[in-house]
Amino acid sequence: MIAALGSSGRYGSGASTPAGPQRWRRSLAVVAMLAVLGACVDPPPPLEEPDDYGAIEELDLPELAAESLLRRSQEVTVRIRTLGCRQFGVGSGFVLPGGIVVTNRHVVDEPREVTVNTWDGRTIEAEVSGLAVDSDLAILQLADDAGLPEAELRTTPIEPGEQIVAVGYPGGGPATASSGTALGLVDGELFGEPADVIQIDADIRQGNSGGPVLDTEGRVIGVVFALDASTGLGFAVPVTTLLERLDTENLTPPAGC
Repeated sequence: MIAALGSSGRYGSGASTPAGPQRWRRSLAVVAMLAVLGACVDPPPPLEEPDDYGAIEELDLPELAAESLLRRSQEVTVRIRTLGCRQFGVGSGFVLPGGIVVTNRHVVDEPREVTVNTWDGRTIEAEVSGLAVDSDLAILQLADDAGLPEAELRTTPIEPGEQIVAVGYPGGGPATASSGTALGLVDGELFGEPADVIQIDADIRQGNSGGPVLDTEGRVIGVVFALDASTGLGFAVPVTTLLERLDTENLTPPAGC
């Protein structure tokens, strides 16, 4: 099931109120087209080690460098399965040092059980450490992070026109990587986000929620969270917002059932 974003913002205490009825009507029209990408579906088949790492012909990189980037991007990306209070969900995420996993809030909201599947076929239990109150971000803590590749966060904002790779587990299936371009920034108020979000033209599908968007050096520059169903363009929370929300003071515990 794909949940539509409400006009009041589905992500908690969002941004300030737009000025004027005309702005509201425009915002409502745009928000009505957007779909959250977390999949709430029947449990998918058991994880198989991916043998197809996709293609990134569009990236203007030497062949070996492109293959290395693609493999690395998939190794740091994980599939997330959640048993919630009312439904089963699947999404994506990526690993940071210390056994931390970043994903979307809507992927793990009200979790009872959370497991993470790695690129090499492992299944690891996880707990939700906290949810961002004003952004579609969540932080998990793995029970065991031994030997897992870790993503690197970029500390500078993305520039429009940069080439990117978006990685995730669409539909809860095998990991896929899709190349594209960072088209620019979109007003975060339309999504209840505290800052502008990144618009990308990479192939984004249901289940990509929480997956990383990386630059050509393999550094995370955003977290996929939404899709414009009318255009096929995706949206990502920028890494600058993530860096701020990694501070535990900006996180809240998940709600119980």
